[in-house]
Amino acid sequence: MEKITAFDIKTSVSESVIDLFDTMLSMKVELYETDSETSLDGFRMIGSLSLTGDVVGTLAIQVSDVFARLMTAGMLGIEVEEIESEEEVKDVIREICNIVGGSLKSAFNDIGLVNDISTPAITLGNDFVIETLNMERYELFAFQYQDHKFFVEVCLKAADNINSEAQRKLAGVDIHKFKRLDIISTTGDSVIEFFKLMLELDLELSEKVSISDSDKTRIMGLINFAGSVTGSLNIQAGYDFARIMTAKMLGIKLKEIESEEEVKDVIAEATNIIAGNLKAAFCDSGLTTVISVPSITTGKDFAIETLDMDRFERFAFRYMEHDVFVQVCVKIDENTDISSKTESPVNDIVESQDDIDNLIQSMRNSDDDNVAEVSDKPDAIDASVDKKALPEINDQTKTTNGSVDNKESADVNEIDSKLGFILDISLDITVELGQTEMSIDDLLKVGKGSVIKLKNLEDEPVCILANSKLIAKGNVVVDNDKYGIRITEIVSRRKRINSMR
Repeated sequence: MEKITAFDIKTSVSESVIDLFDTMLSMKVELYETDSETSLDGFRMIGSLSLTGDVVGTLAIQVSDVFARLMTAGMLGIEVEEIESEEEVKDVIREICNIVGGSLKSAFNDIGLVNDISTPAITLGNDFVIETLNMERYELFAFQYQDHKFFVEVCLKAADNINSEAQRKLAGVDIHKFKRLDIISTTGDSVIEFFKLMLELDLELSEKVSISDSDKTRIMGLINFAGSVTGSLNIQAGYDFARIMTAKMLGIKLKEIESEEEVKDVIAEATNIIAGNLKAAFCDSGLTTVISVPSITTGKDFAIETLDMDRFERFAFRYMEHDVFVQVCVKIDENTDISSKTESPVNDIVESQDDIDNLIQSMRNSDDDNVAEVSDKPDAIDASVDKKALPEINDQTKTTNGSVDNKESADVNEIDSKLGFILDISLDITVELGQTEMSIDDLLKVGKGSVIKLKNLEDEPVCILANSKLIAKGNVVVDNDKYGIRITEIVSRRKRINSMR
């Protein structure tokens, strides 16, 4: 935490951006101070990537469409009118994002914070906002070239219990396992299961291929993969349906939702759980993979693209009149060690390096379209949804006609199924004995034998934290010379969701 707080992000980012534009684009850009400007107007493009490891977060570069074309011409050494396609522009934005992100990654590595970066994604449109939630540092830097302005945003926090060196020791990957991994089954089933078990909403697979035209706001949660597998997963729905999801997750009515932040937190958590399940599937197949923190995009007009992927899948689901779209874009990292040793049946064994190369090439040729893009918008929810009496989730079990045992058994089965869905997500459980405040002078006087007085009273319950977030309170007990905690209070569902901010 101290290294992140003290790290000079401004110098690292500004120097890499200025040097990059000077040497590779022949543009003299300048850093300028601004408090009022945080975004560009009109059609714009944002290249973004995620950092995973000892430091997690995102880096995003926002440019106007006009300046993006100037950058492309500068990078390719041509005139603007000689640009052949929009793909050339996106490739340049992605490359610049990669270089600046790589420079930031190297700066962290130099101070002992080991990191990896994901494949960049491109978001473009006229009306959208991207946020990375629950960060410790938000930094926005404004640059100018002649009359053109652009922004670089960095959002970071220290990772919880990340063993970076362990993550970097990647074992040889069985290419057969990646080829056999059924992403449609893994992700599609996970989405349906999540909505059913965690939200009590029955989704159905839909034949719809895009979000219908609408002027309504929509929301998207996005997570990037890094490691043996790179790419992204995003979930996109109409904002009104996101409110239904929030009410179901919190066990409240729509009118009881207190803020837009609650909706974003629930979409982020849903994205995190579904991406976590896909990550577990990759890891089970020998593909060591980590996921980034979620980012949230809201707006009426935007599209998201992750380029040059080996596998691209889009899933459409429907609940009543509402559509939900999930996209997965992944590929094996080019630096991953591909093993020729497999545990496959005899008729499925890789016998030579040529076989491996052919398998990789066949995967890359399997999809006609390697670009993930969603640019339409979902239908709006009927304003009368509040009157349709969303089922309430009660903390206490209700039984009638002597059916207590059967009901309790059903509840246990339901709880077990919900837990089974998220068992692969690891949590760090800690107990906080108490807190106090000390001046630096008093802290310097602390030595062996000193007693630090806490604000907590002797019999006051201690706090139980999951990934540094309060989930319960309890009393300290001793059993067989070992300390333990007897739970006395569980934090409400709403407070647990709000604590993710």
